[in-house]
Amino acid sequence: MTKSVAEELRIRADEIKARFQAGEPITFLDVRNDKAWGGSANKMPGAIRIRMADWRIDPSWPKDRLTVAY
Repeated sequence: MTKSVAEELRIRADEIKARFQAGEPITFLDVRNDKAWGGSANKMPGAIRIRMADWRIDPSWPKDRLTVAY
């Protein structure tokens, strides 16, 4: 069975955690909707907040590291 592009790009949370804890630089994009973001006490320090309605790739984001949208 062939994987879709989305499946090819998906990464498990435990893999992200291991890579982060190993010191790998990772760019985090927080794309939760306003209600989920505003109602959450958990916000990752340093994450870039992007509303889905405003989504676009920013050329200033590092290209030499893993970028994770959550």
